[in-house]
Amino acid sequence: MCIRDRFIPEKDWWPLPTDEQLKNDDDNVWNKHFFGKEASNANPVNYKNSVNMQYGESSGLEEFCEKAQMLNIEVMKGMYEAWNDKMWNDAAGLLIWMSHPAYPSFVWQTYDYYYDPTGAYWGAKKACEPLHIQWNASNNSIKAINTTAKDLKGAIVKATIYDLNGKEIAAYGQTKQVDVAASNITEAFTLNFNPFNLAFGKEVVASSFTSDSKKASLVTDGGAGSRWESEYNDPQWIYVDLGKEEKIENIILKWETACAKKYTLQVSNDAKKWKTVYDNKDGKGGIEKIDLESVTARYVKLEGISRATQFGYSLFEFEIYGEKPEGIEELTPLHFIKLELTDADGNLLSENFYWRNGVRDLDYTQLNTLPEADLSCWLVNKSKDGKMQISVKNNSKTVAFANRVRLVNKVTQKRVLPVIMSDNYITLMPGEERTISVEAEPEMLKGGVSVLLKQYGKAEQKKLDI
Repeated sequence: MCIRDRFIPEKDWWPLPTDEQLKNDDDNVWNKHFFGKEASNANPVNYKNSVNMQYGESSGLEEFCEKAQMLNIEVMKGMYEAWNDKMWNDAAGLLIWMSHPAYPSFVWQTYDYYYDPTGAYWGAKKACEPLHIQWNASNNSIKAINTTAKDLKGAIVKATIYDLNGKEIAAYGQTKQVDVAASNITEAFTLNFNPFNLAFGKEVVASSFTSDSKKASLVTDGGAGSRWESEYNDPQWIYVDLGKEEKIENIILKWETACAKKYTLQVSNDAKKWKTVYDNKDGKGGIEKIDLESVTARYVKLEGISRATQFGYSLFEFEIYGEKPEGIEELTPLHFIKLELTDADGNLLSENFYWRNGVRDLDYTQLNTLPEADLSCWLVNKSKDGKMQISVKNNSKTVAFANRVRLVNKVTQKRVLPVIMSDNYITLMPGEERTISVEAEPEMLKGGVSVLLKQYGKAEQKKLDI
């Protein structure tokens, strides 16, 4: 949120300070309200660069503030969901330090100095649902989370994948029925964003691995954050069992820094007799794309001869390609993941939403190309104690991304704060609608309120008078 007009002199609104100014000028207003160099890895240089890298550079402060909130949503949600993912296995909980802003600051807050919930608030609120559904970006697993004292039986986990234009790409979605014990988690399935990869989800065997968190099967899980790590000696090997003989034409190796200096690629139909189809005596690591003369085999083996570092061989993904299957539509680089958790009777328990770039990690700049959607808004009901329900609908054939709802008193023209809302920064697919519960002190609603709606990257519009 932008609260500049209350505590930042207008002359300092824009442009943002340069990195050098932030590093050297302790009196810079951003350093004053960002804890400056004392903020360690949360310092304004890193923060500014993270916003610019993920969402693109801004033309003004309002745009920067909006993009910053998108970053805050995902970072805060990600921290709580990281704990959910391993519930009780490596930590007893999550401690968020200084989440209440003792004075007007840009950091360490879930709501700002004037009681406006920030993006961090909405991220935390979503992740901390008693019954929750979530996606793990490192391995693409979908898990149902139950932090209640009651078992959840017969629940339905559903993942729907949309392209940048809001079109559902059915081949990538999945649905499964699960049971989730009290205070526990259940993994429903793993999303496959690369159905052309023959190795995805296939069995893997390796000469060694250093721990369960770095086991061989992680090279075929489709996740960019998980990896196989061998013991720290030569030689070492790892092979993929495709399950049946397949035509193989291309292999992609995604290395961690600890890559192979010398290695061969071998194929077999029995995992006993191996044929070398590629020999690399000067491995560079990174992402290696290898074209082969077409060969038919069931097993594909990486034989590590010598390491490039003192560490073991470390491989994120071992991808194998042949003939492209027909009838599978390719995703746009940036796409959306919508998750739903319903009970056995079909009642919605949790929904969650993510944006993902499958080509360039953390690059969400394509969101800036979304056209403006036609949004409508209406009052569902209202009570005398300051409670109301407001519905928002996307009437367009395109995505309406991260729509933020604000209430403004019609008499005072001031924000209605504090206010309790069930949701905000809502994304609506074509034709989709959402009802939001709102609660404020009745005194703050006297004279009526205007409902303002802002789609990401577009101008804020008044949509309703109440």
